[in-house]
Amino acid sequence: MTQERGPRVAWQGSLFDGVDTSGERLSFAAMRRDPLDDRSWLDVAPGWVPDHAELFDRLLEIAPWQQRTRRMWDEDVLEPRLVASWATGDQLPPEVLDLTSVLSARYGVAFDSCLINLYRDGSDAVAWHADTVRKVLRDPLVATVSLGARRSFQLRPAGGGRVARRYAPGEGDLLVMGGACQHDWHHAVPRERSASGARMSITLRHSRPAGRGPGAPPPPS
Repeated sequence: MTQERGPRVAWQGSLFDGVDTSGERLSFAAMRRDPLDDRSWLDVAPGWVPDHAELFDRLLEIAPWQQRTRRMWDEDVLEPRLVASWATGDQLPPEVLDLTSVLSARYGVAFDSCLINLYRDGSDAVAWHADTVRKVLRDPLVATVSLGARRSFQLRPAGGGRVARRYAPGEGDLLVMGGACQHDWHHAVPRERSASGARMSITLRHSRPAGRGPGAPPPPS
């Protein structure tokens, strides 16, 4: 079930007058790879989208925002965030299609689905989870571009326990989870009273195995 709801966010962005997110401006020069263990890794590219504020404003305006409900304890509960999604075959906004094309070429996969989460303020969050794409792919890649305010992005082993890694993506940062990350690790965006404003995360996934590309994982041995 979903409930349509216009987003109200604590974000002061610039007026949108055209967004240039072409491949020439999406550089991987500053990217680093952080190993999580011997099977999983996270690629981090700070400030990957230079015009992040304008892109935030544009997506806030055009995305088909909904607030979904989830069945919990015999009642429907609103999820604490807004979402907008495009599945395989849907026409992506050109601003997002640019990101998708560059990342697909980099990692040798066809990123063919897009989910955008909008955390309107520090009370919006997402609990510990792993993406369901792990059920159909051995080593899925999940790419997330963060826009707006910085929020804590945490990882811990799938079996539970303490937080093992903390990041604070925002303002155009790119994170790519790879290897066995969706099988062996969980991630979350917790509630945060001190959040300075709204955060938007553009999450791209693929439904077919990885192919070839500069950042693609090596083939099975």
